[in-house]
Amino acid sequence: LLLSERFNTDHLDSNPSTPNPSTPVTMSSTCCACFRGLTGNKKPEVHRRRSGSWEPNASLIPNQMTNAWASPVPRAYPTSSQAPADLDLVMSSMDSDVQLAPSRGKSNARRHSKFEIEQLTMSPGSLPKPLTAHQREQAIRRVEPTATFEMLNEVPEDVLDEASPQAQELRRKLTKGATVVFVSAGYPGKRFIYERAAALGVKSVILDHPDSWSKNLVDEGIIAKFLPVDMGQTSEEVFKDAVHAISELGKDGITGKVDGVVTFVELSVPLTSRLAEVLGLPGMSPAAVDAARDKHRTRAALK
Repeated sequence: LLLSERFNTDHLDSNPSTPNPSTPVTMSSTCCACFRGLTGNKKPEVHRRRSGSWEPNASLIPNQMTNAWASPVPRAYPTSSQAPADLDLVMSSMDSDVQLAPSRGKSNARRHSKFEIEQLTMSPGSLPKPLTAHQREQAIRRVEPTATFEMLNEVPEDVLDEASPQAQELRRKLTKGATVVFVSAGYPGKRFIYERAAALGVKSVILDHPDSWSKNLVDEGIIAKFLPVDMGQTSEEVFKDAVHAISELGKDGITGKVDGVVTFVELSVPLTSRLAEVLGLPGMSPAAVDAARDKHRTRAALK
């Protein structure tokens, strides 16, 4: 999630930063083979600082290292072993956890939140406009480099792209301990994503409505924190609350400061892209996201 995109700050400083010799080195002998012939006698430093005290539930990790996880999970018919498998896939929920009061006289009805309605019918709704190139550069300059960015700056880029087992192990070491915010938890079937992230050592933080099913994952030791934000508000209000909540990460010592923000819920993609932009983090351009979610703008862009 974090290594697929990198900060593009070449235009900000013509003098790339140099490694700090005083920073402790935590490299295993297997990782050193990655750099043989590339870095000479000097070994890259990949020590993560300020990662926070939270650790995943150790009893869950061994069970998540198999290849058995998938979504949705096939569900067999109980009446016949010969019947084809059914997929337990619900489309009506739109991966949302916002449960508001049902309409009068309709016990099973569910009213969509203001945020959902805006993103469904008039995306990006009241979300702020994309930053200009100058504003985006200012946002990057304002924030302290993340721990992940500091570590990446010490590793040759061509090593990260290698397909060797040693390079794979290095990428996992770079990911371990990272604080990643998931915007919207999705439906409970997405639990396996957070379990896998915990197995990789990621300090997952979920930002969602206060009554989301995912808040219980904190007690289970699967995610580090749950950030409640009223998703029944307008998109603009949700954005402001989300920026404040994410900016507070790292102050309590449980996690580090945010290394990245991601989502796999379509309605939250415009919000997530703007959060990454204003926080100075790598992510998709809000302008590109808005164009991709509007058929007319997509056609115009492809002409």
